[in-house]
Amino acid sequence: APSNSSKVDRIDYSNDTAAAAPKGPLSAIKFSLAATSTPSFGYFAGGLQGNTGPFFSTIDRIDYSNDTAATSPKGPLSSDRDSHAAAGNQSFGYFTAGDVQQPTVSSTDRLDYSNDTATASPKGPLSLARQYVAATGNEDFGYTVGGSPGPTRVDRIDYANDTADAPARGNLAN
Repeated sequence: APSNSSKVDRIDYSNDTAAAAPKGPLSAIKFSLAATSTPSFGYFAGGLQGNTGPFFSTIDRIDYSNDTAATSPKGPLSSDRDSHAAAGNQSFGYFTAGDVQQPTVSSTDRLDYSNDTATASPKGPLSLARQYVAATGNEDFGYTVGGSPGPTRVDRIDYANDTADAPARGNLAN
């Protein structure tokens, strides 16, 4: 089995059949973290090291214009978490759900890209606590999907009203 790593590899979209190029490392060896980005930066948050931790709340930022340098510490999240997901728009990144050394949580943290060294702000929770989720979004909404424990629910975060609870928008088909 492969070991945990702090490596970052870059895929060149213009030649996506070539091998990924190694770039600057994360601040620590970790896995089960979540990521989101802007056109200029990538943000990697949370995670854990080894099967029992330690767990992380740190946010690492990679600068796409100098991606061979080590990532810069940003954030942190409001609490340690792993097995979570992230989505965002041009102004904010949302890190949601996950495991915080038990129990599983429904909470959401918002990272303000214009002040990315401040602690991420807690925002409205998902409709239920879960981990191992996936997320995607557009300019107006973030969608968190699936996870454990079930049901395989879809929740929508409204970026214009992100302190409200994220409403369930349906379930995935079995």
